[in-house]
Amino acid sequence: MSRRDLDLKSILDIPLWEEIQDELARLTGTAIITIDYKGNPITKHSCRTDFCSVIRGDPVLRKRCCRCDALAGLEAVRMGKPYIYLCHCGVVDAAVPVTVGNRYLGAVMFGQVRIPDGDTDAKVERLVSEVSSFQTGSEGDRQDLIEMYDRLPEMEYKRIVAIADTLNAIVNYIVDRAVNSENEAMTYKFLLQNCNIQNAAAFSEIQGLKAPELEWGDFPVERELPKSSPIYPAVAYVHNHRQEMVTMNDMARLCHLSPSYFSRLFRREMGENFINYVNRIKVQWAKERLRSSNDSVVQIAQELGYMDSSYFISVFKKFEGTTPLAYRQHKSR
Repeated sequence: MSRRDLDLKSILDIPLWEEIQDELARLTGTAIITIDYKGNPITKHSCRTDFCSVIRGDPVLRKRCCRCDALAGLEAVRMGKPYIYLCHCGVVDAAVPVTVGNRYLGAVMFGQVRIPDGDTDAKVERLVSEVSSFQTGSEGDRQDLIEMYDRLPEMEYKRIVAIADTLNAIVNYIVDRAVNSENEAMTYKFLLQNCNIQNAAAFSEIQGLKAPELEWGDFPVERELPKSSPIYPAVAYVHNHRQEMVTMNDMARLCHLSPSYFSRLFRREMGENFINYVNRIKVQWAKERLRSSNDSVVQIAQELGYMDSSYFISVFKKFEGTTPLAYRQHKSR
């Protein structure tokens, strides 16, 4: 299926997000970085501490840091909320997941703090089994790291939770806006390609992403679907790709919805399930072809994505109570 999937770089304007990230880090007193679903950074580190700068400067320890980031993001997705944890160096970090539907894109990571001793509200678990010691024992040549660790900012657990909830709300807002923008773009593309436009002025208005009054033309639909509907891109795709036999899972991904939620929403807004809708629309198109052309039933079936003409005939008969050939003969009389 031809479509442009949303990813972190299409959701976030990276240079602008880095500026926002810097300000958020300054206001919250934490270090922040944004990673993809593999744990790879896609932004610079905002307000990274000296301790973590040294740790991430070591190739071996940097891999452990990335592994912690990746695992924490996945754990946040599993829990359905931000995940607060101890990294391999015993530093408190948190992962705020970035998801579209049921698809995990990455996470906004923040932390590099310590929880004060005696904070009875603290509920933080260590994420990985390996513990990276930054003390070299008798040599004592890493006193600098010990001092850097001691200088990490202390923060009460309740404040860490509040920051996580705030970042989670910001991330959800940005994702929602990005998904809505994607749906609007598909809507306008569909309208441009398929609708009867009254004049050149209306056409120019659409190019400017304004919404003039348009007609649905001869589309075989009983109701107009609002262009703000989350399932509008799927309806647009079905109408614009009549030669394809699209699946519900593909259309759910196109709308950035889970298949189960897409199915419920489609039935609620269209009055029937997705498969029934697609077959009914294709039967309407088939009736038009049967009336206006001499193409065989097999050819028409293939034009509409039915590779098995016998299945197409059974679908046609279900909706029309007769076979395609009998329908053509009746209409010709």
